[in-house]
Amino acid sequence: MKQIISKLIGANKALCFISIVMFLMIGLFSSCDPKIADESLYTFTDKMMGQYLKDSTDFSEFAKLLDTTKVNGLLNSYGTYTCFAPDNQAMFNYYHLKGKKALTDFSLDSMKLIAYYHLISGSVLKYSDLGKGQLPELTMGERYLTISVDSVTGALKINNAAEIIKHDILVHNGIIHKINHVLDPTSFGIVEEISKNSLFTVFYRALIETHMSDSLMKDRDKSYNSLLYTSLISVSYEQAIANNNWYFQQLPTARKYGYTVLIESDETYHSYNIFTLEDLKNYAKTVYDEVYPEDAGISDVTDRRNSLNRFISYHLINKRLSVSGLIDKYNMYSNSHMIDKAGLNIYEYIETMCPGTLIEVTRKGGTNETNLINRIPETDKSVTVLLSNSDKDATNGVYHQLTGILTYNKEFHNVISSKRLRFDAASFFPELTNNDMRGKGNTAPNSQFLLPKGYVERISCSDETVVGYLTPYTKYQDYQGDEIFLNATSGKLYNFTITTPPIPAGNYEVRFGYLTNGKRGVAQLYFDDVPCGVPLNMNTYATNISIGYESPGTNAADPNGYENDKMMRNRGFMKGPACFKVVVTGWSSGQNARYSSAALRKIIGIYTFPTATNHKFMVKGLSTGEFMFDYMEFIPTSAIEAEDIY
Repeated sequence: MKQIISKLIGANKALCFISIVMFLMIGLFSSCDPKIADESLYTFTDKMMGQYLKDSTDFSEFAKLLDTTKVNGLLNSYGTYTCFAPDNQAMFNYYHLKGKKALTDFSLDSMKLIAYYHLISGSVLKYSDLGKGQLPELTMGERYLTISVDSVTGALKINNAAEIIKHDILVHNGIIHKINHVLDPTSFGIVEEISKNSLFTVFYRALIETHMSDSLMKDRDKSYNSLLYTSLISVSYEQAIANNNWYFQQLPTARKYGYTVLIESDETYHSYNIFTLEDLKNYAKTVYDEVYPEDAGISDVTDRRNSLNRFISYHLINKRLSVSGLIDKYNMYSNSHMIDKAGLNIYEYIETMCPGTLIEVTRKGGTNETNLINRIPETDKSVTVLLSNSDKDATNGVYHQLTGILTYNKEFHNVISSKRLRFDAASFFPELTNNDMRGKGNTAPNSQFLLPKGYVERISCSDETVVGYLTPYTKYQDYQGDEIFLNATSGKLYNFTITTPPIPAGNYEVRFGYLTNGKRGVAQLYFDDVPCGVPLNMNTYATNISIGYESPGTNAADPNGYENDKMMRNRGFMKGPACFKVVVTGWSSGQNARYSSAALRKIIGIYTFPTATNHKFMVKGLSTGEFMFDYMEFIPTSAIEAEDIY
C-alpha cells in the first residue's frame, strides 16, 4: 500500500489526482473502519504538506510550531512524510499542561523536539498500515511511536495518549492524520522515567539501592561516524533501484545503546505481601538462595551475586525491546518465514543483566497468545506484559509493566536447562536491535547492513573480515528470515570470534544452522578454543554423498526420513527444522527447511558446561567465500533421543 501511494505521489499531478481518487473510492467501500466518523474519511489535496497545514484552520497552532522551528520548509519540499498533526485544541491543552500560555513560552530546542516527534520521513503510513505495537519507522526525532486500540471506542491511539480523529489526509508529498493530543517526547533516560511513575516506588528504590541503575545510563557511542566507512559500500540504494538489484548495502547511521526494564507495580507486590524494600529483599532471598545456595550469605545488595541484586538485574535487558520486539517482530507469521501451526510454539531467548541467565518468551502456534514469559509447560503458568501500561518510552530505553512477579526461580531453571535452546544469530548482538536493523519485515530490495570492525561488541575479527547483517528477504530459507554473513576483503581470509548468550550448566550437543551454496568457502570451526573436527566445506550441498540428505517422502522405505536423519547424524549433520520455510522459491525450496537440501545443521560437538556462562564460537577461513550464520542450537544430551523435527 505504501509503495502504491508513494508512486502515485511522485507521478504527473493530473494523473496522480485521478489515480488516487479512483484508488480511494475503492478503499472507501472496502476497508473503512466503521468506528471512524464520516469526517475521518479519505481526503486528497495537491498541496505540499507544510502548505496544507498552514492553510487549514484546524492546524494553525501546529503550523506556527513548524514555522518557528523551520521544519515547514522541509514539508514544502519533495520527499515523503507521515505527519500526526495535533489540532488547535490539542495544542492549547498541551500549553496548559506544561504551565505555559502560548507557544512562544517554550524554548526553541523543546519546540524542535515536539515538531520532529510528530513526523516520519521517507514513509507514507496509511491508517490501515498502523497495526498494533511499535511502528517500524523512527520519527524524525529518532524515537518510536506505539499504536494501540482504545478498548471503548475502537479508535487507534498513539502512545496510549493521542487518538486519531481524522485519518488519511493525502497531500502531494505525504499523508496527515489528525490527532487530539500532543505527543509529548520525553527527554529523560530510562531510570528517571521510572522514578517519575508513582506505581513503581518499591522497584525503583531497589533499582537505586543495588546500583543497577548505573548500568542503564548509556545513550549512544559519540565516537562512531558512519562517514568513516563509506568505502565499504559497493551497491547503494539508488544503484539497486536503477539496476533492479535484489539488494543494496548500507551502514548503520548511529551506534545507540538501549535498555528494557520489565517491572512490577507496588500493587502487584502488595498481593505478595511486599510493601517495603526490606520485604522485597526477603522475597528475593526465598527465590535466589534456592537457585544459588552458595551465595546465600552475601548481604551486600550491590554485589552481583546478592539475591536482591539478582532479582532486579533479571528485570533488565541491554536491548531496547518494544512489546512486539519481545518476540512478534521476528516470529509474526506476517513475515511469512515462520510456520503457524497449532501446538508448534515459537521461542525467543533474551539474555538479562543477571549474570548467566535467560528469559524465555513464548508465542503459541495457532493462537493469538504471545509474550508469555518463562512459561511452565506443565501448568501453563507464565508472566506477561500489561498492555495498557507498556512501551513506556525514554531517551535510551523502554519499560513495560508485568502482570506478575518475574524471577529466575528453581522451577523455571529446571525447564530451561532441560530443553533445546535455539537462538537466531541476530539475537546475539544488541547493536542490531538498538540501531533499528533487526526486526524489519521482508524488504525488497533486501537491506544488507555492513558493520564496521568494533561496531558489534560480541564479534572480534581480523582487519580483513567484513561483517554483514541481512534483514529478512523472501528468498532466504532462514530462521526468522534474516542472517549474519562474514567474508573477507579481496584475496584475504576471514577470521572471527562470536560470543554466545549464556547457556545453563549441563551436558550439551551444540549445532549451528546455515544455508549452503556455491559461494561459500571452507572454514575451520572452534568452540571455546577447541577445534570442532575437520574443516567444514559450506559449498557442499546436503545431497552430496558425504552428507547423504534425502528429502522426506522420496524413499518409500523411509517415508518420514527418520532413518535418513540417523545416517546424517552419524556424519555430523542434521536437516533443517520444520518450523520455518522459504517464501519465494528459487535459491531453495520445499514446504519447510526440513525439505530443503540447502538448509543444514552442523553438529559442532558435545560439551560439558560446569557453570551457566557465555561461550566462544570461532571460525577461521581456509578458502575464499562467505561464511553464513543463521542460528545456533544447544540441546541437553538427555533430550536428544526425544527431540522433535521442529
